Amino acid sequence: MSTLPNTTSNWLSDCPVGANIALVGLGANLPAGQSGPAETLRQAVAEMRPLSLLNPLVSPFLVTEPEDCPPGSPVFMNAVALLCCSIDIKPSGLLASLLEIESRLGRKRTGLRNEPRVLDLDLLAFADECCHSEFLTLPHPRAHQRRFVLEPLSVIWPDYQFPGQTQSVKTLLGSL
Repeated sequence: MSTLPNTTSNWLSDCPVGANIALVGLGANLPAGQSGPAETLRQAVAEMRPLSLLNPLVSPFLVTEPEDCPPGSPVFMNAVALLCCSIDIKPSGLLASLLEIESRLGRKRTGLRNEPRVLDLDLLAFADECCHSEFLTLPHPRAHQRRFVLEPLSVIWPDYQFPGQTQSVKTLLGSL
């Protein structure tokens, strides 16, 4: 039996046949100017709107502990957004657009892995695509292991299975 929330079910039904569903992870743990992490996530969702045929479906914003981050990193604000992408949008193009949004909203990359950041937008999955290149791996290689992805995603789509996975988000979250 499906545990799909009504809102998600309606949103998925409204996404046109042939469109691709993209899952985007959002995270922030540093202020951007006068904006705190929650406001930065709201701005990022607004910036993603033109990338989707429907308004993005966004999980609640959750405060999460840093994972695999440098010592002393502040807590994160995390969410997951679903985008209904036109057939014309390819994963590499969507990733490029997400990186542009990060930059516009103040993300500066220093090369330090998992450092505190103003904004992080991760392309977690794109339809049922599986790929691995220098710039993009789909589905995201660690999404199915990360509480800060699974917890917000489980609120809006608990039955979702990442491509290549046999367990639902809800089951994966329960096993952490």
